[in-house]
Amino acid sequence: MFRRVLIATDFSRHADRVLECIGDIPGMEEILLLHVITGGSETQEAAAARLLETKKRILAPPGIPLRTLVVQSEYGDIVRSITVTATRERASLIVMGARGRNLLRTLVLGTVSQGVIESGTTDVLVLHFRGEDAPDPGNLEKYCQNIFYRILCPVDFSKPTADVLAFLSHLPLVREVILMHVLPAPAPGERIGNREAQAAAHLEEAKTALNLPQRRVRTMIRSGDPAAEIAACAEKEDVSLVLIPRFGSGDYATSIPIGRTAAAVAGRVQRPLLVRYPLLHLDVEAHELPPGEFGRAEEVWRAYHRQKADRITDRIFGVFVEGELASVARCRRYPDGLEVDGVFTGERFRNRGYAHKAVQALVSACGGTTLYMHSTVPLVTFYSSFGFTPISERELPESIRARFDFAGGNLEGANAVPMRRLPPA
Repeated sequence: MFRRVLIATDFSRHADRVLECIGDIPGMEEILLLHVITGGSETQEAAAARLLETKKRILAPPGIPLRTLVVQSEYGDIVRSITVTATRERASLIVMGARGRNLLRTLVLGTVSQGVIESGTTDVLVLHFRGEDAPDPGNLEKYCQNIFYRILCPVDFSKPTADVLAFLSHLPLVREVILMHVLPAPAPGERIGNREAQAAAHLEEAKTALNLPQRRVRTMIRSGDPAAEIAACAEKEDVSLVLIPRFGSGDYATSIPIGRTAAAVAGRVQRPLLVRYPLLHLDVEAHELPPGEFGRAEEVWRAYHRQKADRITDRIFGVFVEGELASVARCRRYPDGLEVDGVFTGERFRNRGYAHKAVQALVSACGGTTLYMHSTVPLVTFYSSFGFTPISERELPESIRARFDFAGGNLEGANAVPMRRLPPA
């Protein structure tokens, strides 16, 4: 569970309440109490350290070691300072109040809390304290001492859902779980009976996967905007926690920092919220596309000069992530040589090494013959890692060189570098 818990505080009342309400976080063995300063003076740092020690003496849960940290933010970026510290300290969980200092009471989340949720790579627990701005807080205790008592868990039957269910099945203290699935709003005249039946069957499978015989598990289906329905259900069912995976079925295989639904729920729900960073194994496969699937490559190339494929001259290699074509590379045969081009990764899949996998698949299949290419200047090092070396323009085969006649012999001015890869000796 959550062995090392990092609590970010700005010394506001909301932050103090966080420390008062974390006693039932499962598996907690150590607390790191962090304050980020945006100035740079030794006086400010010393004052923050003294205040942290005061909070430690007054608010630390009994029997749990608490260590204080004062961190200087880079360029005033408090969010990055929190997430980097969490990574460096190997924190299992980041805990924050929903709002900090000097924020309007109408805001659901402060900018720092929102930023940590959206950019971190650690589970994040955000605590909302209903009614604390009112003269009489009322039943504030039920939001404080029983965070894991009644959990609303939205599910979409994706891999992140499976991860969250496995995580949930090992949580102690849970007495009730509500598994909720939100169907898209039906189009005018559309009947959603079949979708409801399928969702109900999947919910029963999820309920069985939880394996919580001693606890109450309910299922429900709604339709409409997911974030709105989840927030409304959290209020109606008076849940103590909303548990949601960071990614959903439509975005967990991409490079985005957080899924659309998770981000919308974080900005809308007004109950304690645990955003789970799922532990996922993505199915990634690189192979050559048969000519009948060249249209899939052209879809990827829509954002890359709208390239077209030729079944006669082309061999196209792709990287598939969870069955979706993420990156492509082409080897095209000319009368006097082979050229590599069309290397492109869709925006949602970038920065994960998929272009490297696509080119490697191409080189493995076509590298028994000399390969030529025109690299952009910034990518020379990238292609050099596959054995390509820069050459002069006159060393290119005539038909391949003719493609760049518009440069008038000044490929460097056109940001292009001719390269060649010789076959192994």
